[in-house]
Amino acid sequence: MSTADAIEEFTDELKPGTKLLRGQYTIVGFLNAGGFGQTYLAKDSLDRTVVIKECFPGTLCSRSHLLVQARSRSHQEEFQLIVRLFMKEARRLASVQHPNIVGVHQVFEDNGTAYMVLDFIEGEDLLRILENDPQALGPQQIREMLRKLLHAIGCVHENSLLHRDISPDNILLDKSGNPILIDFGAARESATRASRVLSALQVVKDGYSPQEFYLAGGNQGPYSDMYSLGATFYHLLIGDAPPHSQSRLAALASKQADPYQPLLGRLSGYDDRFLAAIDKAMSVFPQDRHQSAQEWLESIEEAPRPEPPPATTSRETEIEISISKFVEETNKAILEEIQKAALTEQESKDEPEPTPRKEPYFEWQLEEDWLEEDEAEEQADQALSENETAGNEAYNDRLLSIDAASEMKGGFFTAIARILRLRPRS
Repeated sequence: MSTADAIEEFTDELKPGTKLLRGQYTIVGFLNAGGFGQTYLAKDSLDRTVVIKECFPGTLCSRSHLLVQARSRSHQEEFQLIVRLFMKEARRLASVQHPNIVGVHQVFEDNGTAYMVLDFIEGEDLLRILENDPQALGPQQIREMLRKLLHAIGCVHENSLLHRDISPDNILLDKSGNPILIDFGAARESATRASRVLSALQVVKDGYSPQEFYLAGGNQGPYSDMYSLGATFYHLLIGDAPPHSQSRLAALASKQADPYQPLLGRLSGYDDRFLAAIDKAMSVFPQDRHQSAQEWLESIEEAPRPEPPPATTSRETEIEISISKFVEETNKAILEEIQKAALTEQESKDEPEPTPRKEPYFEWQLEEDWLEEDEAEEQADQALSENETAGNEAYNDRLLSIDAASEMKGGFFTAIARILRLRPRS
C-alpha cells in the first residue's frame, strides 16, 4: 500500500494538531472508532489531557478536510437529527455526577457535527486486564468493584438514563484500582430508532447484551443494564464471556437446556449470595432479573448487626452499687424522719393545754397569798362541776364555806399585819 493510499484510508480521522472550538482543544491522537462516532486524545487550553468523542456516523456522513457532511442529500436530514440527539444525550450525561462514572466537561458543535469532552482516565479496561492476566483480580477486589458499579449504575437510572453498553472494555480501572464506567450507548440507541440507515446496525455485543437489545422496539429498562453487568462479572469470574442471549432464548423456546451454566456452586472464594445474584441478573427474561441496582445491592450486602452494649468495668460496677446503696439509705432515713414528725404532731394534739400562770393583783401581795387564792378558785371550779349531780342548794352551801375560808386566810387584816411586820426598824 502506497503512502497516498494510507492517507486516503484514514481521511475520516482528525489528524494530530487539529484545533477544535476556536483553538480551545488540540487533537493529540486517535483512540478508537465505532459505527456512531470516533474518539480522540486531546489537550485543552490549560494543557490538560482530555478525551474527545466526535459524532461521526460513518454510514451517513463523510469528512472533507475538517467539515463533516452527509454523504448524500437523502441522508442530510437523518444526519442532522443524529447530531441533535448526540447533543441532547451528552447534556443529560453531564448532569450525572458520580466518582465511578466518567465526567463530561463540555459539549459543543464544530465542523458541522458535535463533540463531547470527557475526563481522561489513566488506566486499562477490564478486557485488556483479563487478556494480559486472567488472575489479576482477586475475589475481594471483584466484590468491591461490583458494589461500586452498582451504586454508579443506580445513579444513572435515577437520572432516567440507561447505559446500554456495559461490557469489560467499557469499564476502566484507574491507578487506584477504582472502576470507572465509560462510553454510554444511550445516544446510539436513540439514533438507531430515529434513522432508517442506522437501524440496520446492531447496537449489541454478543454475550453482554440482553435479548431485548436484539429486538427492534424491544422493551428496555434498568433490568437490561443488570443483564450486561452480570455478563461482565461472569467474564471476570470464568475468564470468558457467557453464551449470548439470543442462543439462550432459542434453546428455551425449543425446550432445550439453557447453555448458560450458573455460577452458584462452581466457584470457591465467593459466598453463595454473591454468585446467586449474578445468576439472577443473567436470567433470559427481564421479569426474572434484578429490577434495579438497589435490589441487587440489597441481595448481596449483609444486614448490619446490632452493636452489643458497652462492657461495664469492675470499677464502674462498684460505683453503681455504692450509689444505689446510698440512695436506698437516704430514702429510708427520710421516711423515718417523716414518720417521727407525724407522731410528734399527733402527740402534741393529744396533750391538754397548760394552765396559764396567774399573776398577783397587787405588787405588794406575797406569792403564797395569791397562790392560796388560786387554790380556792380551783376548789370553786371543782364544786361547780360537782353541782351538776348534787344540785344547786348543796352547791351554794359549799361555795359559802369556801368564800369564808378564803376571807380568813387572805383577808385585809392579815395582809396589814404582814406589811407591819416587814417595816424596817428605827
